[in-house]
Amino acid sequence: MIKKQLLYHLCFLLLCSSCNTYTTFYSKTHIEIDSEKFSKIHRLDLSNQKLKELPNSITKLNDLRMINLSNNKNLDIDSSLRLLSVHKNLEVLILDSLGIKTIPESIKLFPKLKQISLINNPGFDLSQILQQISELPIEFLNLKNNQLTKIPENITAINTLRDLNLSYNEIDDAESYFYLGKLPDLYSLWIDHNNLKKLPNTISKLNQIRFFYIDHNDLETLPDQLKEMKNVWVIHAGFNKFKELPSVFSSMKSLLMVHINNNEIVSIPTTYETEKYPLAGLILDNNPLSQEEITKAKETFKGFFLLSFKQKNYK
Repeated sequence: MIKKQLLYHLCFLLLCSSCNTYTTFYSKTHIEIDSEKFSKIHRLDLSNQKLKELPNSITKLNDLRMINLSNNKNLDIDSSLRLLSVHKNLEVLILDSLGIKTIPESIKLFPKLKQISLINNPGFDLSQILQQISELPIEFLNLKNNQLTKIPENITAINTLRDLNLSYNEIDDAESYFYLGKLPDLYSLWIDHNNLKKLPNTISKLNQIRFFYIDHNDLETLPDQLKEMKNVWVIHAGFNKFKELPSVFSSMKSLLMVHINNNEIVSIPTTYETEKYPLAGLILDNNPLSQEEITKAKETFKGFFLLSFKQKNYK
């Protein structure tokens, strides 16, 4: 019964963590403003429309909650935000691929703004942007693919932040993780595709997060300090260079599930045979484990609710 309850709980958590907020938020997404639907347009996608300015009719919408302005490179962001400022309930703002360097003061005109996406705006002034949004109730910040190498200290001012996407950057700076550790409500952190060869010891400061994405890097080992991440539930570590299942997972007090598929794992440490740990789900797909190792692992982890060894044909 306990294992079954754990399975249901984990499935719910994984579903929530992987959902795409942009596509499930406030019903249908409209790509144009129809005067007959002013009261029905809550989500508006004006991306990729070669806009130089927003249509004035946007002010007539009754309850706009989300807008996507991405890839309109000639759009004046300040005047656009000022025009949008009539929408005090706006919660999601997507500004991807706009060549943004800074964020104007007008961003503060949205008192309920919870989510900002700034994907693919390399060369922006992150410290200035964080300063501008520090007084807003930001819960999700998407900084994917911006050639970032470090996170400035003033990120600690965004104490409402729950989900932070740093995918496709190169953040190996130890102080950055120290600062992230000061975000009290940080729930999910993505540092996948960061060309990381190792995690800094300051990763231990991230003892508040629940979901940790370190997949698609060049990791061969994990630091012992990982065990100080006392609240993490799920770790995604696929597509790295591990040759052995990291033993540190057996010392993590809340870790329930690990995705560590598509690595170079050939062995399971004996510590998993002797230690007691909450880990109960393990995805080892596409690792060159021998049949002998798989048989031994199945015995070691026989109480797990989820255990997978699906493999390619290794020579």
